[in-house]
Amino acid sequence: MNRYWALLFLFLSVSTAVIVYLITAEVLLLFMKRKNLITVNYAGRQVINSGGLMLLMPVLLASLPIFLLNPRPVKVIFILMIPVLAFTGLIDDILGDTLSKGLTGHANVILKNGFSTGILKALSGGMIGLLLAWISYQSLLVMFLDVFIFALSVNAINLLDLRPGRAIKGFGFLILIIAAVARFAELQFVLPVIIVLLLYIGGELEEVYMLGDTGASLLGGILGFYGLMVLNPTAKVILFSLLFSMHVLSEFVSLSELIEHTSWLNRLDMLGRVRKRSRINAGNADGEGS
Repeated sequence: MNRYWALLFLFLSVSTAVIVYLITAEVLLLFMKRKNLITVNYAGRQVINSGGLMLLMPVLLASLPIFLLNPRPVKVIFILMIPVLAFTGLIDDILGDTLSKGLTGHANVILKNGFSTGILKALSGGMIGLLLAWISYQSLLVMFLDVFIFALSVNAINLLDLRPGRAIKGFGFLILIIAAVARFAELQFVLPVIIVLLLYIGGELEEVYMLGDTGASLLGGILGFYGLMVLNPTAKVILFSLLFSMHVLSEFVSLSELIEHTSWLNRLDMLGRVRKRSRINAGNADGEGS
C-alpha cells in the first residue's frame, strides 16, 4: 500500500510542477523583461537573465506532496533550501560583479577584507550543507565530506552556465549517474525538476533566456542534496573528487575552450542549440542583433 501511495504522491508532485510552470512561465518572463533583468550572453545577444526564477515556484510547490506523504526533517531542509539558494543566486545576478570570479578571486576578496555576492552564496550553501550533514550524520569524516560536496555542487552548475543548455545538460548527466549508482532511489527529489527542465530548456537553447546564478545555484543545490541523500561514502568520495577537480581545473583553463576542443563534448554541447534572432525587446528601436 505504501508503494502505491508513494507513486500517487510522486505523480501529484510531477503534475504540480508541470501545471505551475505552464501557468507562471510567461508571466515571469514578462516580469523579468519589465524589471530589465537583461544581460549580454557569450554571443553578444541580449537575453533574459535569472531564468531560474521560472523554476522556483514549480520545484517548490512540487515538493509539498512528497513532504505530506512522509514529513521528515530532511524534507523540511529541502523545501527551505529551494528559495534560499534561488534568492541568493538572484542577488548575485543583480548585484554581482566580475571582479571576484573563481576560488582565487573570492579568496582575494576575503584577504582584502572585502565582500562579494559570491561569498554570500558560498556561505548559504555551506550552512545548508552543514544542516544536511548533521541530520544524516554517520561519522565526522563523512560529515565534512558532505558539507564540501554540497558547497561545491551549488557552484558546479554555475561553472557550466556559459553556453545555452550546457548547465542543464551537465545537471542531467550528473543526476543520471548518481541515480544509477543509487539504483534510482529517492527520485521524488529530482524527477519534478527534471520534467520542468524539459519544458524550460527550449527557450534557453533559442537564447531567449538563461538560468543565471538564480537557476544554477538552485540546480546545484538539488544535485548536492540528492548526492548526499542516496550515495554511500565511497561514492561520495568519487563525487567530491570530480567536483573538486572541476573547480581546480576552471581556475587554470577555460572550460568553454576545453569543451570546444573535445569533439564529443562539443557535439553534446551543441545539441539542440540554434542560431536565431533573439525575441527580447529591451527597448532598442533597432531591435536586437542576431
